[in-house]
Amino acid sequence: MSERKQTAAAENTAAVEKTGPVVYCGPSVKNTVKQFTVYSDSDALPDAVTDFLNKIPAARGLMVPIADFANTRATLENPKSGAGIIFAAVKAALN
Repeated sequence: MSERKQTAAAENTAAVEKTGPVVYCGPSVKNTVKQFTVYSDSDALPDAVTDFLNKIPAARGLMVPIADFANTRATLENPKSGAGIIFAAVKAALN
């Protein structure tokens, strides 16, 4: 599967609403969101974070439930993993 198709597939699965505590596993964005920040509820994110997620929808794929954090953190080490591809896409969108 091409990188573009994998990113699109990841964005589609990221559209599923997650409630409860979540961790942002994407790249840090100055004055907006810091990597590995824990939010108490995905339905109550700060406005700056919500705006960022609306501008770069792929970043939603890196907002993971606490239960999935260890696995996501490990997969970020592999740039060819789903999380690694999304991370690279978000980072590219920031530049």
